[in-house]
Amino acid sequence: MDLMRAYPSVDDLRAKAKRRIPKFAFDYLDGGAGDESGMTRNRDALHEIKLMPNYLETRGEPDLSVEIFGHTYDLPFGIAPIGLGGLIWPLAAEYLAQEAVKTGAAFCLSTVASSSVETIGPMAGEMSWFQLYPIRRPEQEEDLLKRAWDAGFKVLAVTVDIPGPGRRIRDFKNGLTIPPSMTLRNILSMASCPAWGLSMLASGGAPRFQNLEKYFPKDATFNSVGAMIQDIGQGVIDYKRLEKYRAQWKGPIVLKGVLSTSDAKRCLDTGMNGLMVSNHGGRQLDALPSPIDVMPALRDAVGPDFALIVDSGLRTGTDIIKAYAAGADFVFLGRAFMYAVAALGQKGCTHVTDLLKTEIISAMVQLGLGRPKDAPSAISK
Repeated sequence: MDLMRAYPSVDDLRAKAKRRIPKFAFDYLDGGAGDESGMTRNRDALHEIKLMPNYLETRGEPDLSVEIFGHTYDLPFGIAPIGLGGLIWPLAAEYLAQEAVKTGAAFCLSTVASSSVETIGPMAGEMSWFQLYPIRRPEQEEDLLKRAWDAGFKVLAVTVDIPGPGRRIRDFKNGLTIPPSMTLRNILSMASCPAWGLSMLASGGAPRFQNLEKYFPKDATFNSVGAMIQDIGQGVIDYKRLEKYRAQWKGPIVLKGVLSTSDAKRCLDTGMNGLMVSNHGGRQLDALPSPIDVMPALRDAVGPDFALIVDSGLRTGTDIIKAYAAGADFVFLGRAFMYAVAALGQKGCTHVTDLLKTEIISAMVQLGLGRPKDAPSAISK
């Protein structure tokens, strides 16, 4: 099958994923908080950016590489952390980590991933970032960070936008639990997706929180990511805690979820290396602004040399160039990659990477850009 012809966009992969995995799994991936207007706002902000071509520029082959934190990535994007990705498709993190190494993209593993730091770190190597969900007990958190560092993770992304669980209506309606509850509705949904079910069985059954199992209370059972986070997590972070992270982690640290200029300014004093400007993909609160909309104010607040990394809402190669045009130093995409894995399994990783790369090159050629970081010159005034 010619995958580029069959699935020429991420939206086509999304449609295939919706047919191939159970409804509760698709809605967990696809849904957002509240009325989901936050997700719409993320897309609208990207749509509003207009880029001006310079057709008479001298053109060479576009260089897609981007340097950040002293490392040069061959592709100008990373694969964002996805909590419990094994619910979407078994071994999703393993497939994506391998793809990142093969193509020179960054890969970020979530604390609440279905795969452990010990498994993914050696796979991802120099491409590896680790997203920390803060943990209530200091000794457990210190142990998790040590495990991640020892496994080879290079960049730490501390998540600050989970003071409490998001209210995701689709998950409530589906009665989402981990493992999935055996309601008639869920049984019928799983029965209609035999490839997903067989892959789940082949991988050992229902996904688990492999990074965190050693810290669970004895005989504990958690029916959801939210319940687990509330029990062992400590969502609220203060600045003293950032100093503690800075003292323990030897590599670069970014704060994931910062949107306000007051938070951004205070990060400058704590030894952080950058911000991952994000509204958690619209999954925490539907009233939050889009990362793209707050980028100008954040850049003014932190200056030109502090790294601003954007995620939330990006779906296409053109979106990636738009994010660079808006002042990003790097970008991450999450749902795009998970739609691809859900739609096509491991080969979906390669297809979506090729698709994004093709779209990026097309946009850069049209605009006369040599590198992604030249994109601010293309903003249409």
